[in-house]
Amino acid sequence: MGGAKMKYTAEAGHWYTRAGEPAYTYENDSGETKKTTLREARKLDLVPSVTSILGIADKPALTHWKILQAIQATKDIRRSDYEDEGSHLKAVLRESKRVGREAAERGTEIHGMIEKGFKGGFEGPAYLAVRSVLDVVFPDESWQAEESFCSKSGYGGKIDLCSSAGVFVDFKTKDNLAEKTISSLVYDEHGMQLSAYANGMNFLNPERLSIFIDRDDHSVVKFHLWDKESHSRHLEMFEALLKYWQLSKNYNPLEDTK
Repeated sequence: MGGAKMKYTAEAGHWYTRAGEPAYTYENDSGETKKTTLREARKLDLVPSVTSILGIADKPALTHWKILQAIQATKDIRRSDYEDEGSHLKAVLRESKRVGREAAERGTEIHGMIEKGFKGGFEGPAYLAVRSVLDVVFPDESWQAEESFCSKSGYGGKIDLCSSAGVFVDFKTKDNLAEKTISSLVYDEHGMQLSAYANGMNFLNPERLSIFIDRDDHSVVKFHLWDKESHSRHLEMFEALLKYWQLSKNYNPLEDTK
């Protein structure tokens, strides 16, 4: 960027270098840390993340959850506290976004707890619960946490957990997990995400496991082991979204140069 010194850090963001390193932020000539955008990605030959690509598809369950938060916010934020309806609606919107933001932050925190456990750090309830699932489903695997990559197909990502034998694991955090059935938790996008990770790491016939963890009581977990037959379908679905993303952004890092 105009001779700016680049400093890649692993904060919130959705870009990766060709070496598979997170490029979520950059440091400009003034020493300011900025979030990497498509503009910088074009100049630096970065690739988008799996989650960025999946983000262009509609997620009905997430949309429904956001609507419920907005409805709840209208009950929590009193109309009488604001001079006009416009101010009241803005306050409701801020409140509903706050709930979503805090849920995402809590999810990131729990992911960090699990990562520490697998990297030899503090073995808290979240790690122990996840470990109890893995010890039953894949008892003989050796695990690597937060492995990042860059695919030859022009995308990157960071995997919650994987093994050298080709097992890919993704964690999702949920509220009131004990009350929910596994069928109500699992969506094609979860399988697509894991298939994209496996493809990015050059595994043709992976095992894929989704583990759900309660945001409040980390000892409550549920899991879904994906059948191998759905991998090719999920990968094809992801690749269709990847192509759409490239066309909609007018950016294909396999074709563009700095």
